[in-house]
Amino acid sequence: MPLTRSPKLLALCLVPVLAVAGLRAAGAQPFPSKPITIVVPYAPGATDGQARQLAEVASRELGQPIVVESRDGAGGAIGAGFVAKSRPDGYTILYAAPAVVTVAPLVGNAPYRYEDLRGLARASVTPHLLAARVDAPFKTLPELLAYAKANPGKVTFGSPGNGTAVHLAGEAFAEAAGIKLSHVPYRGLAPAVTAASGGFVDLVLGAPGTINTQIQGGRLRALAQFGATRTDELAAIPTLKEAGVDLSLRADFGLFVPKGTPDDVMKKLSTAFAAAVQSDSFRNFVTRDLVAPAYLPPAEYQRVVDEERDIYARVVPKLSLGAK
Repeated sequence: MPLTRSPKLLALCLVPVLAVAGLRAAGAQPFPSKPITIVVPYAPGATDGQARQLAEVASRELGQPIVVESRDGAGGAIGAGFVAKSRPDGYTILYAAPAVVTVAPLVGNAPYRYEDLRGLARASVTPHLLAARVDAPFKTLPELLAYAKANPGKVTFGSPGNGTAVHLAGEAFAEAAGIKLSHVPYRGLAPAVTAASGGFVDLVLGAPGTINTQIQGGRLRALAQFGATRTDELAAIPTLKEAGVDLSLRADFGLFVPKGTPDDVMKKLSTAFAAAVQSDSFRNFVTRDLVAPAYLPPAEYQRVVDEERDIYARVVPKLSLGAK
């Protein structure tokens, strides 16, 4: 006698089969299949504007929306920590200067390790700019070096804060030049620039946008840029290397993803962001702040970040700032 099955029983039997098939189909979806988030670890301002410019072009390349979200605090460590602990699937990306990766773990300000984030693509380069108060007893970088060697610790420099990348850049400069400088921390670059303009500190260094405004206004004197070569935007200002100081440092802003993100996902993302970095809209946006677009793919960008970390790893222990 043939067996009979009720329609209800057949439906119940098919439920788990269809569920498994659905999961497999979802897992087989090509990347990306949903919106992507770029986390900016700083307060809203210029950096999140850069990220939005990149997102606009990259979203068209990828065929998915890209949302830019600010998660500021702890010098960038809060936003970077959020991305570091996110699922490594390519849907959560960090846009920042490498300092949140290279500096924060060294000084003990980060709930993540250096190895927890991987370079995805470099977007731009911004050389640190060194400037002096206009009435300082030196007018050029060679004169500063001679004066500082003759007066150890007498020359002061302001930075956006103790343990920041700019502070460490100043210490790295002093070490490379064989001089001793006295650090004066402020609560941000703008107050440090104001202090130097008012003659309260001898030097200030940091991103060129704010500093160059004071130079053009005759309230600060440009001494050097920290890039390996002169940038087109600062062509009249010499590099440290031109004065015999073997150091080059700059903010190589870029994108990072959590450790473990698949290589094929990284390749698709980096290709999309390459188009974004090389777009006219991004170039026009960043050059207003003396920033130069400069795309690098994952492996090459990671080498740049590694080199920066090596420099700061030599400086931090000498300053007793944090984790060894």
